[in-house]
Amino acid sequence: MGIWVGRHIDAVGPRRVMTAASLIAIPGVGTVALAPNPAAFYAGWMLTGVAMAGTLYPPAFAALTHWGGVRRVRALTTLTLVAGLASTVFAPLASVLDDWLGWRHAYLVLLASPVLITVPLHWWGLNHPRRTSHAATHHHAMATHRTAQAAVVARSTPFLLLMLANALTGPGRLRRHHQLRCRCWSSRA
Repeated sequence: MGIWVGRHIDAVGPRRVMTAASLIAIPGVGTVALAPNPAAFYAGWMLTGVAMAGTLYPPAFAALTHWGGVRRVRALTTLTLVAGLASTVFAPLASVLDDWLGWRHAYLVLLASPVLITVPLHWWGLNHPRRTSHAATHHHAMATHRTAQAAVVARSTPFLLLMLANALTGPGRLRRHHQLRCRCWSSRA
């Protein structure tokens, strides 16, 4: 669903899609935290899944590409780095909250994030005018230049040797993974 949202974000606009998804996360996470039965718990996760489809990488990349213009590469790199490091912060935080408050209350505390951070950032942070046609022309010229550079790199000897090395070591990694998996299953028996 996230890929579909990312591809169709231009029809509605990144600001509306990502803000709406952040708003959907609020009742979703709240329902998960307060679920009195498994049906409510699963319904909460379904809402949360819809929210994630509208806020994770595909729509965020579409929004940054749409609004970033020629500076989009830096913005995309920053997003990837920050999102990759987010689990280093939030996993221990969630664990501490779970130990201290229990999982339901931990979810309620973490619910403050979409309420206080993501909804306002998506609404006001994505409220910028689109790039101008001059910027779009410059962007197209830069993209054509980068495509030509990528073609040169793809035909270079170091790149071809790296591809060959990956192809030759791939079956060995797969075989090792299979051996480890078989060993794990046999030790449980």
